[in-house]
Amino acid sequence: MKRWIAIVALMLAFVSAAFAGDVATLVNLGFSPDSAYFMFGFYGLNVATDKPYAEVYLVDTAKNDFVSGGAFKGMYGAELQPGWDPAGGFYKLFSDATPMARKYRIDHLAQGRLVYLLINGEDGPDALSFKDFDTGAQWDVALKETVEEKAGAISSSFGLEVSVESGGKKSSVKAGNPTIKRKGVANYTIREIIVAPDGRTVVMIIEKLVKSADGSSVHYMVETFRLP
Repeated sequence: MKRWIAIVALMLAFVSAAFAGDVATLVNLGFSPDSAYFMFGFYGLNVATDKPYAEVYLVDTAKNDFVSGGAFKGMYGAELQPGWDPAGGFYKLFSDATPMARKYRIDHLAQGRLVYLLINGEDGPDALSFKDFDTGAQWDVALKETVEEKAGAISSSFGLEVSVESGGKKSSVKAGNPTIKRKGVANYTIREIIVAPDGRTVVMIIEKLVKSADGSSVHYMVETFRLP
């Protein structure tokens, strides 16, 4: 166990050294009992001000969109002192989001089943092929991104093609919206793939590399869909 902790600590130190900008900490806040809603958030230190920020989102998994009023953002003026944790900004913001979580019956212990996790390196592959050892299903995922740079300004978009084969039956789904161009986003990486408690709803957590005049930041977004 001690050896494993040492390896994880070394990996985290390597990533921190390799990426000097703002790398947000992701938080899975769970699903509603019917998997119709998913809540997540992230927090970190603003790359420009070095002060804490947090964001929390409630997602309608069928619509692949935020619930009305379900986006919360906080920027805080407190300067972190030695020993302080920027997670304090997240706790402060989550207190504002708690009534929404209760309204949509979000269970913070119902976080779904992780079928893919990228744990090493900053940039994962755009094509994934792996087996879900719990169910025996074969997953093939392609992330297709387009990045444009004009007059020094970056914008980008992406789409997902997902194929899941289980018991001789193959299901194919397209997700994401390639027509949406996001300013300042230079790269997308699939960080996690989660199957919701209903066994059909899928949440893909996408890491965004955002570049600005102040530096680079890593933030998160999700794409949701249901397998046929």
